[in-house]
Amino acid sequence: MNEGSSELRVGIFVTAAVAIGGVLVFVIGGQSTIFAAETGYETVFETVDGLRPGSPVRVAGIEAGRVERVEFGRDGMVHVFIEVQDDAARFVRTGSEASIGSKGLLGDQLIDITVGEGDQLAEGSTITTAERSLLTSFLGNSGEDAEGILDDVRGITGGLRTTLADEQVQGDIRDIVHNLNLITAMVHENDGTVRRLLTDPEMADGVQEALLSLRDTSSELNRTMRGVRRIVGEVEHGDGSAHELIYGPQLTTVLTNVATAVGEISTILRDIRTGDNNAHALIYGDEAGGLIANLTQMSVDLRAIVSDVRAGRGTIGGLLVDPSIYEDIKRLVGNLQRNEILRSLVRYSIREDTPRAQRPRPEATSGETPEDEEEEEEEDE
Repeated sequence: MNEGSSELRVGIFVTAAVAIGGVLVFVIGGQSTIFAAETGYETVFETVDGLRPGSPVRVAGIEAGRVERVEFGRDGMVHVFIEVQDDAARFVRTGSEASIGSKGLLGDQLIDITVGEGDQLAEGSTITTAERSLLTSFLGNSGEDAEGILDDVRGITGGLRTTLADEQVQGDIRDIVHNLNLITAMVHENDGTVRRLLTDPEMADGVQEALLSLRDTSSELNRTMRGVRRIVGEVEHGDGSAHELIYGPQLTTVLTNVATAVGEISTILRDIRTGDNNAHALIYGDEAGGLIANLTQMSVDLRAIVSDVRAGRGTIGGLLVDPSIYEDIKRLVGNLQRNEILRSLVRYSIREDTPRAQRPRPEATSGETPEDEEEEEEEDE
């Protein structure tokens, strides 16, 4: 039994030792710089905002050390002693500043050190401190901008308070509020356009349709403008008639011809106005008055003739208005067509008025007499 108990205790001890060793390996592995050479510095703050030994130290935003201890000095200030790794301590120079920062809005506190521009500070030197607020430390490199923004906001709010304290401004605000109250009361109590727009669904739908129509119109206008731009581009860069007319020599020729024609018309009009010709005499001379009087009288006579014709007076009026004359002419023409004597007279008149070519006379054959030839001619006719 004693041997078994001893073996159990040995096993428990070995297991615990292995576990402790593993934990130490992980801890030491996480602190890869635990054995790195360090340089000590001192900083002085009025308050450290919860900073404690072991808090990290960052140089230019890179963690490069830790806080060794935090203690009060005889002057009532808080003295913070830090250790910075040697590879980062070479950037802690004259002009570097130390400030209390945070890993986040609710994170642990730490020391932020900026990179200076002078010589490296000796070990044990005191680093100049810069007070930073919690918001500034949370914003990091944008802290200075945030401080400036806060100053601007404070200036604006201060000016706003001063403005609102003015009695005139307060009176104006009261008047504005009163007018808004009256307007809202009128909208609520009266059946106006605004109230119908807010309460009438049909009117709201009409306004929406109008807006949609306006949008469609705008779209059509945009398409039209695109078409116009396309046409203008084709005219400008194409090889059609419009391009040739505008950018080619034809436009110059057309304009020259138009200018020439206008000049000639101007010359003709000047000659008519100032020259001694028939056109000038007709327009500006005494003959113009007589011509106009004759045209007027002609118009009067023509109107009288047309009036008489429409009234049936005269031969033309009777032919156009009296139907009995038409019937008489129709019967007369019909009788002429049926009368053989009149028909023969008409044919004879037409034949006598029409020139006829002389046919060669055939020689008289044996047995034919001149009387026979005349009979043949009559038969031909």
